Parts: sequence; C-alpha cells; structure tokens
Amino acid sequence: MSNKRAVTILLMMIGAILLVFSLVTLATKKESPKKEKPKEEVESPEKKDATLKLIKEINVEENYLVSPYSIKIALGMLKEGAKENTFTEIDNLIGKIEYKDLSTDGKISVSNGLFVKNKYKELVEKDFTDILKDKYKSEIIYDDFNSPKVINDWVNEKTKGMIEKILNDIDPDYVTGVINAVAVDLKWESPFLCENTEKEKFTKADGTEIDAEMMHKSYTSSSNKYFETENGKGVIIPYEKIGDTTLEFVGILPNKTVKNYISNFSQTEIDNIDKNAKTANDSYIIRLGLPRFSYEYTVEDFISNLTNLGIKDVFNSEKANLYNIISKEKLEANNIGNLYVSTAIHKTFIELSEKGTKAAAVTYFGVDENAAVEEEPPTYVDITFDKPFVYIIRDKDTKEILFFGAVYSPNEWKGTTCDK
Repeated sequence: MSNKRAVTILLMMIGAILLVFSLVTLATKKESPKKEKPKEEVESPEKKDATLKLIKEINVEENYLVSPYSIKIALGMLKEGAKENTFTEIDNLIGKIEYKDLSTDGKISVSNGLFVKNKYKELVEKDFTDILKDKYKSEIIYDDFNSPKVINDWVNEKTKGMIEKILNDIDPDYVTGVINAVAVDLKWESPFLCENTEKEKFTKADGTEIDAEMMHKSYTSSSNKYFETENGKGVIIPYEKIGDTTLEFVGILPNKTVKNYISNFSQTEIDNIDKNAKTANDSYIIRLGLPRFSYEYTVEDFISNLTNLGIKDVFNSEKANLYNIISKEKLEANNIGNLYVSTAIHKTFIELSEKGTKAAAVTYFGVDENAAVEEEPPTYVDITFDKPFVYIIRDKDTKEILFFGAVYSPNEWKGTTCDK
C-alpha cells in the first residue's frame, strides 16, 4: 500500500458486538469532475428490513452471534460520509436510522467514536463531525495513530474489558475511523439456582454427544412464556428491568436444522412467536433446561456479506464516494487518493450463566400475571435445549433484535464456574 492513503471506519459491538470499518484511500488516480447530487434520505414504499437480511446473510454452522442493531448504527454513521450511489446502496439496506442511546445505569452502555489522525484533522469535514456528535453522540478523538493502542484502549474501556482489542496493527496511511460499542451486563429477572445445574448430554448437529452444564428452572410468573410455531418451540425469559429499558431472551428449538430455520426466518415467524406465546402461572408451569455457554465470534469476511446485501461501491476504490468525510477538492489539493472501505469486521462476545447474560443492548417489557386456577392440577411444559438452538436478545417493547445467535456446542464455556 505504498501509494495508498487510508481512511479506516471501525465499528465495534461488544458485550456482544464489535463492528469495524476501515476506510482506505485508493491510489492517486483522479476522477473527472462531475456534478454531485445532494444527499437525500428517502424511504422506499416498503419498509426496509436490514435486520432480517443481516440475520439470513450471516448464517454459519457453528457457535455464532451477530448484532443487527450494532451493524445498522455503524452503517448509519458510514452513510453520513457518503454521497450519490455509495449513499444510495447503504440507504437501500438500512433506510433512515433513528439512533436511540440505550445507555442506562452503567448496565447498558452505547458508545460511538470518531478517530481522526492529527495529520488530517483540518481536512475532515466539519459537517461530518458535527452530525456524528449531534445525531450519534460521538466522541471525537485525535491522535498520530502510529499504533492501534488508542483504539484498542477505547475498545477495552467501553466494553468493560470483555474485548481487550480490535486491531493488531494499524496502516501507516490511516486517516480516520468511526467506532460503535455496546456493552451490557444483564441479570435474569429470576436467576437460576447453582445447585440445579447438572452435567447432561447435548446432541450436536452431527449426532455426536457432548457434556453440557445444563441450568434448570421452573417458572410460574406471567413474565415468562412458552411458545410453539410450525417451525419450532421455545421460551421467552425476561431480564431485570434497567431504568426504562426492558430486555428479554428468546430461545428457539427448531423442528428442523438451525441453518434451515435461520434461512427461512421471517417477520411472520417473529409474529407467530409472540402470537402463540403462553404465559406461565401456577397452573401452567414451564420447566426449562438451558445450557451455560460463552464464546466469541468474528465474521470472517464481512465485506462479502455486505456486498451480497447490495453495498458495493463503498468497498470499490474507484467508485466509492465518501466526500462527506473529506471533500473531493481537499483530496485532490492534498494529493490524497479516493477514500473507500478496505476492511469490515463484526465481532461479538456473549456469556450466559445462572446469574444472567453479558451481551449488548438488551430490552425487557413486563407481562401482567394471570390468575391461577387452584381447582385443577397444574400443567407442566418441559423444554430442554439439548440440541443446537437459536436465541435472540431483543427489546420487549419495540421487538428490535439486538442480538441473534446460534449455539451448536454449548460446552465452550469461558466464564467462571457457578458460585455455590
């Protein structure tokens, strides 16, 4: 990259998610001046649904976790720097982003940052920095960026140590970077008891069995639900309310394979989960078995995923139009090549145990308790997640999916053992 200048756009989501975009300049090839159309945000007649598209696109047969929420925020920040078709392609996927800061009581933390190399401090457009500060509450951080230390220290701080670093090195031509981090530390509304955790068999997708640390809990509270759809069955379990934010965990055991379930995941399935959910009470008791698990996941080729979803020009060194970050005139006057996204990384982390879940941006919404019918014996619904399953962490009010993941092998436990 001797003839290249780089602009890195980093997006990170932790606790569960980290997304990094690195913007790199192309060689010094000049483009003939052309009239640029003004940037407009126009919603298509049909509702854009980046969440479902991202879920289906990133579907691998291993433990994995993605955050559509984090990806959309990062792409929204990137879109602010784009023009013409580069802008349109991103907009076609995510539509208009209404950023909402979910930070609450230190348990949910949403952080955005703009990293600018000192050398280019005066070149980055003020309108770009202003909109990131005003709309996304972004920090503006200046440094020489001779190493990734400043970025990695920021990541470590904002994720409360769950992810220590995102970069091993940094290109000498680095110009600027945008980063988003979300970290949460959630407690179950009703924790699992450690003495009820036992080693049990978990059947993997290939039919082999492994030992898993299975947590057990019986639910009679109306805030807990059991559902069945034609594609699977599962539970909806709430976390403790944090401020005005309510989050819930949705665990799903597909009737067929996990990969098949995700490939066909739809808004109809989401609606059916909620429509068919039956609340627990003294006469309808949910007996749950759920394995502990903890793992990290990094999307190996995130650029390809986004390209498959229609975002192409921003990764093309000749076609990318990021002149809202640094104008074309400034680039040419300072002999800087065209800016484009050279690297995209989506990294996540989750730890689910008896006490709760460490992940990102989760919301919970309460359910009224049903009256018990004492004259009849209780009905027990047993569900044990002893084979590959899907899980969602979402906002109970808006149904915004913050995390979507799959567990193929729950014994990859990296957390502390349960305190008895």
